[in-house]
Amino acid sequence: MKVRLLVPSVAPNSRLHFPFSVLIDDHIAIDTCGLPYLDPIEAQRAVDQILLTHSHIDHVGGLPLFLDNTYRPDHSCPTIYASEATWDAVSKHLLNDVIWPDLEKIADSETPFFKKQIVDVHRPISIDGYQVTAIPLEHVVPTLGYIFQGEGASVLFCWDTAPFPEFENIVAAIPNLKAIFLDASFPNELRWLAEKSEHTTPGQFGQLVAQIPADVRIIAIHLKPGHHDELIDELNQLGLPNLEIADPHTVYEF
Repeated sequence: MKVRLLVPSVAPNSRLHFPFSVLIDDHIAIDTCGLPYLDPIEAQRAVDQILLTHSHIDHVGGLPLFLDNTYRPDHSCPTIYASEATWDAVSKHLLNDVIWPDLEKIADSETPFFKKQIVDVHRPISIDGYQVTAIPLEHVVPTLGYIFQGEGASVLFCWDTAPFPEFENIVAAIPNLKAIFLDASFPNELRWLAEKSEHTTPGQFGQLVAQIPADVRIIAIHLKPGHHDELIDELNQLGLPNLEIADPHTVYEF
C-alpha cells in the first residue's frame, strides 16, 4: 500500500495541513480537497475510487472541481463512496444547481460524471484488492473513518473526530495493523474548541494511542495550519517512539 497526502499549496516546501486528500496507490482517494490540484491532469484521471469521510467543505469541497477537471463523455467516471447522510448533504448543499450544477441531472445516463455508492458502517466492501470497512467517528455531522486491509498490511484512516470509547476495541480488532492516521486538530489550550467542534488535542491524542503497540506507526494528521508549530511541539512532548507528523512530501509504504 502506497499512501500520499495531497495538500494544495503555492509554497512547494510547505508542510502545513491545508484541506487535503489522501491518495492510495495513485488511484484511490479519501476526501477531495487536494484532488483538483494534482498535476498532471492524467494523474487526476487515474483516480477512479473516492471515499468521502463527511460533508464538511474542507473534505468535499474539491469534488466539483475534480469532476469538472476529469469529465469525459464515456464510461470512465470515478466511483464515489459515502454514507447516506453525506450523499444527502452533497446533493442538497453542493451539487444543487446553486453552489454547483446538479451533475446527476445534467449528465446523460450513458455518460455520467460519477457512480454513486452508499457505504454502511461495519460492512466491509472490496475496492481494488483491499477490504475496506467504514467505522463511525465522533463528529458534529455523521463522519466515517476507513480501515484498509490488504494482503500485507492494514491501515486506519481516522480524522475529524473527538476521542471515542470504541477506538481501542476497533484498533485491537484490525489484523496486521501497520499504521493509524489520526486527528490532532487543536492545541491543548484550545481543548474547549476541540470539544465543541468534536476534534482531538495532542493531550487527548496521547491518551487514545497509549496502548497502541510500538510497532504500529501513529501518524498525526489534520493539524490546523494556524497552530501547526504549537501542535508539533505538543505532540513531540508525548514522547511516543512511533509518532510521526503527516508530511505532504512523504510517500508512505506499508
